Amino acid sequence: MDALFGYFTAHPTVFTLLTIFVVIVILYFILSKFIKLAVLLLIVILLAGGANLLKDPASMPGKIKQNVQTFVTGGEQIWRKVSGLWKDANDIADRVKKAPEEINASMKKAPEKTGRSGDSGERKKSVPEKHPAAK
Repeated sequence: MDALFGYFTAHPTVFTLLTIFVVIVILYFILSKFIKLAVLLLIVILLAGGANLLKDPASMPGKIKQNVQTFVTGGEQIWRKVSGLWKDANDIADRVKKAPEEINASMKKAPEKTGRSGDSGERKKSVPEKHPAAK
């Protein structure tokens, strides 16, 4: 073990490269699913582009421009809908925050509108009569 530490102290670049390699391997195992998905999507895109190129190679630049424009306008529409949804959610959250205050205010105004004080002490408590058989 001392020989290994001695080698790394004598050659710090080897230690640095080994450390970088270990970090890359760890990140690869963590992100391997995302890397596989990215590679798969890249292959699908290349195959689709190749198929379009083989069908009609002369009009390929025009098709690319049209597809990019379609993608940009679709992205803008999605962004507008999502931002509108976000604004609506914020409005609803603000209304929900204000609801308890409005309920408390209406509860305080209720005795004024009905003419009652709202105290339960003014009410006459009814005592149930005993059943004739219990007498």
